[in-house]
Amino acid sequence: MITKKTVADVFSSVSRKYDFFLNLVTFGNIDKWQRELLQMLDPEGNRLDVGTGTGEILLKSQNKGLRVGMDLSLDMLKIAKSKCKVCKFVLGDAENMPFKSGSFGSITLSLVYRHLINRRQFLKEAKRLLREGGQLSLLDINKFTLTPLLIFLMKYPLKPLGLLLFGRDKWEFFIHSLENSLSVEEVKLELEEEGFEVVEVQKRLLGLVYLLLARKG
Repeated sequence: MITKKTVADVFSSVSRKYDFFLNLVTFGNIDKWQRELLQMLDPEGNRLDVGTGTGEILLKSQNKGLRVGMDLSLDMLKIAKSKCKVCKFVLGDAENMPFKSGSFGSITLSLVYRHLINRRQFLKEAKRLLREGGQLSLLDINKFTLTPLLIFLMKYPLKPLGLLLFGRDKWEFFIHSLENSLSVEEVKLELEEEGFEVVEVQKRLLGLVYLLLARKG
């Protein structure tokens, strides 16, 4: 069973290799996709990046308020802090976030949503933290017809590299996260059931990746 401690341990153990790995598996597109995600957002207000990892989203953000990153992994946060000196970082849980209601104009998640243990509880927290009309944006893997191809690549052609970089347990965790990814239609339904209005969806890499913008209803 995947627990929050498992997630924290996995990402802490791969923190120094994560940026290299992410650039590799997205064929060099991750920087572009993250910038496109940020362009969808209103620049006004404080911004919270949940599962901030090495801080790349906040580093690229041009919002006019505070930039705050939260993650379960302390090792990831240490790297993020070294990149973005003006950003604020908090070790915390997406299902119980230590911020006042209405504190943020926008919340971002880059390759995080499918890893959340209790997505519904996170969405309730996100809605609480966003001001009226606040925005929630997601970048993640879309489960669709080509997803099995990516899983095949990770299980076979990319497996030796994955084992070399991360070890068997961590590599199998990443495969597990793909096997349990959601379709963008499933994500939209979850958001709408928790009171968000999905206003824009874009797909990348033949539909394997989605960018989604929602607004607090």
